[in-house]
Amino acid sequence: MSTPHYHHLQQYFSGLIASQQLVSGSKLPSEREIGEQFKLTRVTIRQALKNLEAEGLIYRQNRRGWFVSPAAVIYHPASHLSFNLYVTEQGFSPSTEKLAQQIEPANEHIAQLMNMPVGNPVLYLHRRRYIDQRPVLIEKMYINQNLLPGIEEEDLTESLSQILKRKYQQEYRDMDLSFKSTSLPAHAANDLGIAAGQPGLQIERINYTSHKQVLEVDYEFWRHDAVTINIAIRD
Repeated sequence: MSTPHYHHLQQYFSGLIASQQLVSGSKLPSEREIGEQFKLTRVTIRQALKNLEAEGLIYRQNRRGWFVSPAAVIYHPASHLSFNLYVTEQGFSPSTEKLAQQIEPANEHIAQLMNMPVGNPVLYLHRRRYIDQRPVLIEKMYINQNLLPGIEEEDLTESLSQILKRKYQQEYRDMDLSFKSTSLPAHAANDLGIAAGQPGLQIERINYTSHKQVLEVDYEFWRHDAVTINIAIRD
């Protein structure tokens, strides 16, 4: 039985990436150019590219084409290091863009988590985070203003953990975390500039004060190829 054409094309680009003839951030030829070079149909080309994407070797940006994926950042969920700090420590350049910020009434779920009446005002924050200018993470978070009065006046593109220390002399203590591999919902995929339904990692985090009060509830949506979860357990 002959090997499918898409498999040969997949191996070709895998080899170029492994040998660093195509390096992190390099743009692949367009699908039309690949088709002309290898005399392959667009269906065959897309199958090979989708397989490479599933392996985390390449990624697609809407209207821009295919690129070689950079190394994934390592995330240690048991630590309280800020995004900016652990990304910088690994040799990457982080940045944050605020997409929306508004004070809104807490819905039943958020109110229950924060132990407050339904409708109590909370600060909603929607951010897009970048590693080396590549959008990798969407955050949607709800911040307890009762514990952090005036937080809405701060520059919320900055590290929230740093704002906590500087302005409120507080720091994160306990944390509840849940992870699940998922298809990115349309709202997160659109914010990341990729097609809806792409694989991703969803993280739900609840951060507490030292007095067991909920400071924030955070929902994160990561590109699947941008992050590696690392959990170390010691006796």
